[in-house]
Amino acid sequence: MNIARALPATEVVAGRWLCMRCTLRKKADAMWDGLNSRQRSYLLACFREDQEAERRARAARSTYQDPGPASVWRKLPFSIKAELPFAEYTTIQRRLRDEGRLDAGAGATLHALARRGLLRITEDRIDLPEVGLVTRVLVELTRAGRACARAGLGIAPAPRRPKHLLSEWLWGNLARVAAAGPDGLPEDVMGGKAKYYLGTDYRPNGKPSRGYIDCFAVRTEKGRGTFVLEYRWRITEAGRRHINAYRVAYQTAYPNVQVNVPDLL
Repeated sequence: MNIARALPATEVVAGRWLCMRCTLRKKADAMWDGLNSRQRSYLLACFREDQEAERRARAARSTYQDPGPASVWRKLPFSIKAELPFAEYTTIQRRLRDEGRLDAGAGATLHALARRGLLRITEDRIDLPEVGLVTRVLVELTRAGRACARAGLGIAPAPRRPKHLLSEWLWGNLARVAAAGPDGLPEDVMGGKAKYYLGTDYRPNGKPSRGYIDCFAVRTEKGRGTFVLEYRWRITEAGRRHINAYRVAYQTAYPNVQVNVPDLL
């Protein structure tokens, strides 16, 4: 008997998803087992700084600021090619120094991790006082690298956000527009680039925006003419349907978003 045919479709999908998760965890465990103690120290030092960068991005979103794309803030300074004391150690270097792992072989260890697909190495140029332009080495953990580090630390992977739900930052902005009611939320209060993802007729990153909010003009009369006083944002019908459908899911997923959204929109 074909078990998959006997189960409801949702259970089949859930079973396949769990199987895939188990396979990925086994691959991460195997990758960790294949690293020597020095490589593990370097991977974990990068992972801890990666998680700090992630925490800072979440903190920015919680105050409705845009931290920028993860492809930018996940690039972590590893070293600066300048002599001390003109260039200080980076946070990752200080972590490794405290463990007695920082030495001239650091570059070789990073490249060994890069060959395994656990991180990427790039360089940029920064301006140092009294020195000028110098080269800085950046490291960026891949998903496989983060999974490998979590496996080594015994940390369960964080659940992935369903595609139909907004990020915490976007949900906070949408909730504030909803809470503003018919009067709307002033445009200068809208956080960062949120309007391009939540608004109508935008195409951020080439993809259509959600259409959950729309902009309208607040006009005032002066003399014989009418002038635009300011622009505000208010919820669209699509935005109301989205909030009403997923309100509970958002409140569970993002308890730090403290906005009183009306029960009925």
